[in-house]
Amino acid sequence: MNSRERILGRIRQATGSGTAGEEDLSAWADAARSRPVPLQASAVGPARLRQFIAKAEAAAATVRRISSASELPRALARELRSRNLPPVIRTGTDPAFARLDWGTISHSVGPGRIEEPATLSRAEFGMAETGSLVLASGAANPVTLAFLGETHFVLLDERDLVGGFEDLWKAWRARGLDPRTVNIVTGPSRTADIGQVLQVGAHGPVALHIFLVTG
Repeated sequence: MNSRERILGRIRQATGSGTAGEEDLSAWADAARSRPVPLQASAVGPARLRQFIAKAEAAAATVRRISSASELPRALARELRSRNLPPVIRTGTDPAFARLDWGTISHSVGPGRIEEPATLSRAEFGMAETGSLVLASGAANPVTLAFLGETHFVLLDERDLVGGFEDLWKAWRARGLDPRTVNIVTGPSRTADIGQVLQVGAHGPVALHIFLVTG
C-alpha cells in the first residue's frame, strides 16, 4: 500500500465512504477550511504585512522592503557590504533572478555549496501567523541554498503573504505546486540542545534576511 492509498483509506474511515476519490478529497478540504481559524492567522491587508514583519524579526530574521524585484541587486549589494561579505551570490534557476542585472555582484547558478558565503532563494509564500517562509525545492530554488550558505537571503512578494497554515495549503493547491520537498523556515538556524546554550547556525545559516517586495 502506497502513501496515497493510506491517505484515502483514512478519509474513507473518517467519512464512512466505501470509496475515496477526488470528490472525497475536495469534500474533506472544504470541511477543513470551515473550521475555526486562530486569531494569529486571521490578519488581512496591511495588518497581515505588519504582523509578518514583526513575527519574522522576533525570530531573529531581518527584513528590508523593496518596491520591485529589479531593486534586488542594489539592495543585496548594500546588505553584503554592511555584513562584510564579498559581493558574491548563488541562486537557482528561478526566472525572478535570471532577468536581473547583478552589476558588481558575482552571480553563480546551481545548488548550494558548503563554502558559499551567501545564497539567495525565492519563497513561494510567507506566513503572517509565524513569520515563516515557505520554500519549494527544485532547480529553481535548490534546497541546499537554504542550508549551506553562511547567510541566506530570500525574496518574497507581498502578494504571496498568507494568514496561516489554512490559507497556505489552499494557496499551495491553487498554484499547482508539487515539489519533492517543502521547507518552512522561521529565522536563522539555531538550537539550545547542547547544554541549554543557544547556538546560532547549528544546522544552517547564521543569518536570514528577507527582501520583501511591497510595490
